[in-house]
Amino acid sequence: MMDLLQPVIDFSDDEGDLNESIGVPTSGSEYLRKVRKEAYDSPDIVVSEMDTSTFHVRQTLKIPNCNGCQPAPAGYAPSLSWQRAKVSDFSDLRQRLMSLRSKNDFRKHLHQRSKLPEIENETAWLHFCFGSSLRLKPLCDGRTATESSQPSLPLLSVLLCLDQPAIEQLLCYHINWFQEGGFSDVQGQWLFALFACLEKPLTPEACHLLRTAARLCTNLRATLDSPEHPHLSGLNLLQCLVARYFDQSDLCEK
Repeated sequence: MMDLLQPVIDFSDDEGDLNESIGVPTSGSEYLRKVRKEAYDSPDIVVSEMDTSTFHVRQTLKIPNCNGCQPAPAGYAPSLSWQRAKVSDFSDLRQRLMSLRSKNDFRKHLHQRSKLPEIENETAWLHFCFGSSLRLKPLCDGRTATESSQPSLPLLSVLLCLDQPAIEQLLCYHINWFQEGGFSDVQGQWLFALFACLEKPLTPEACHLLRTAARLCTNLRATLDSPEHPHLSGLNLLQCLVARYFDQSDLCEK
């Protein structure tokens, strides 16, 4: 058995051989020593240094590195300290919500579930959230959508009755309504509340919804006529939470 383990070529592993200069190999053993010496002299990791600028003029396809968010006009972007403070407050709020869900106290709200619309009924939820005679219309100037009747606020008695699939479905509805009818204060409250109820790690669907919400916020912000617009703070807050709390770092505003 030991005879089968003998090397085919008598080759020395002595490091002294690796220090010798080897020219053009004239035999198999010299070739192996030369290969071993090159491996011995080379670093463990080799990085190729190439000048890629010569390929730019020959590039036929360019993919822009764009996340779809509009940059904030001058004076519209929040400061970094403001963003950090909002993320910290949001994290504390989520901790309190998790604490409520972990206790049996939230079960007293479950009887409210029978009073809520079926999650598959988008029209019923539209009337529930914004009032029975809401009129959606495009809002190019960022003003509030027309709301009448009495909208329902995102109270704990409602939010604690919803499981994660229902939270994501309702978030999807709100983003669709945002696209179709613009932004309002009531919708900002609902979006913030639904953000607070999303569990991490995010599902791919929830991640997509959050990034879409951030794009809508920045696109609408770019159309506001003044940095004193009442919707600016809410739009900045939602975009900030998506980027910094939900780890969408490519959307962060410095």
